[in-house]
Amino acid sequence: MREVVITGIGLRTPMGHTLEAVKAVFGSGRPVVRLVPGPGGRQRAFAKMEDDWSTRFSRFDQLLLDPVAQLAQLASEDALADSGLMLEYADRDRIGVYLGTGQGSSMTAYENFTQLATQDTIKSFSVLRALSNGAASQIAIRHGLRGACENVMLACSSSNSAIGNAMRAIRHGYLDAALAGGAEATFNEGAIRSWEALRVMATVDPAHPEASCRPFAKDRSGMVLGDGAVLYLLEAAEHAHARGARIYARLAGYGASADAVHLAQPDAEGQALALRACLRDAGLATGDIGYINAHGTATPSADPVEVQALKAVFGAQADQIPISSTKSLHGHLLGAAGAIELLAAIVALTDGLIAPTANLEQPDPDCDLDFVPLHARKDVDVSAALSSSFAMGGSNTCLAVTRA
Repeated sequence: MREVVITGIGLRTPMGHTLEAVKAVFGSGRPVVRLVPGPGGRQRAFAKMEDDWSTRFSRFDQLLLDPVAQLAQLASEDALADSGLMLEYADRDRIGVYLGTGQGSSMTAYENFTQLATQDTIKSFSVLRALSNGAASQIAIRHGLRGACENVMLACSSSNSAIGNAMRAIRHGYLDAALAGGAEATFNEGAIRSWEALRVMATVDPAHPEASCRPFAKDRSGMVLGDGAVLYLLEAAEHAHARGARIYARLAGYGASADAVHLAQPDAEGQALALRACLRDAGLATGDIGYINAHGTATPSADPVEVQALKAVFGAQADQIPISSTKSLHGHLLGAAGAIELLAAIVALTDGLIAPTANLEQPDPDCDLDFVPLHARKDVDVSAALSSSFAMGGSNTCLAVTRA
């Protein structure tokens, strides 16, 4: 089997659109969560990008590209540019696209239902704009990539699954390279109200909206939504070496499992299965892991379950490993969560910088591991790291990265 490496990173995130901007947020420990007024004077806290990325597209392209597809396409362009891969000289039959998204083209769906209710009409290109595989397909079309093209929809585990599937395709020789990651654009009233109705959203303090998301804290109240896209160019190591590519990290392993218990209540045993599968796939021992990016949604019921899973896998070593939930900094990007959180694992490897769990002032006694509270840790020697994502429906995923 071939080794798989990461040679390009493309970003469109609430923290900024460059890796340096992301590192600055990780290092400062200051969340980018802000107060966003809603209908009827509602006070909401979101990690929301403030720029209008749609201006990068023609009016015709906007008719065909849901915002999630627009974000994904911009991130794909940046990932390719960052990698230095010149597509005109590449075998595009052996380059694929694997994109994860949880809500998909939710903006198109919301706009269509609203227009249908108020005007009794539907926009002409609605079916094309709302295709479940539309975002991934548009990336393939934009760059002429004819390898496998998959749009993974696995709730909050979507992008981890997309990256893991791409890794396996390259590892086993089906592809030489792939654009893989996640995108989410859910800031429409229908999607927001749906999450609020589920009662998993954080209680907002208007005076301190940045403190709304508090994973593993005693006073946590729920999650904060974010939007964005992160895509990676994955390559077979020999393919990358042959063209003299700069390598960020080795994508070493992927593990997945199903709780098979409940749609909304997580299960520690199921999560532990994914963690163990990832370690086994990467050929890593528990003692090799120097950092874990936890799923850490800050919902009251989920955080302690994740702690139980970590203890089940790592045993007495569990409290010796730095662990953090960066959702406290950039919000929960749902289907793109794994993609943005893999950045924290990569930065730990390349820069020795471990992003903190922001707002962790009062740890929950049931969450008694080293969750790197409040402040980043610097100059830490990390040679292997994990990033886990656990989804509603009980779909669990974990990625392992090591130094190249």
